[in-house]
Amino acid sequence: MSRSEKIAKMATTTASQAKQNSTISKKRKKARKGVLFEAHKHCVECSIPIPLSNESLICDDDDCRINQERKEKSRKRLSILLYVGIGIFIIPILIQLIGALN
Repeated sequence: MSRSEKIAKMATTTASQAKQNSTISKKRKKARKGVLFEAHKHCVECSIPIPLSNESLICDDDDCRINQERKEKSRKRLSILLYVGIGIFIIPILIQLIGALN
């Protein structure tokens, strides 16, 4: 990869990061304008104020929804792994206890 290609790639990456940061900033500014000390809650992912009438913990943004779904899947997977791991350690102990009682 030539030097000019590296510079172009870094510039593209920096521009995309700046654009992403500015959209988050715009969301927060819009949210601040829309909510004037009314009772509200905040999105778990992006911390934008959302109305209390909204049942979900996240805003209507697709990125927040996708990230929340990913976290829920990971949490479920970890719970299942925890129970399976505990079962793997307890079953041999129970077998030994049953064998010792006979």
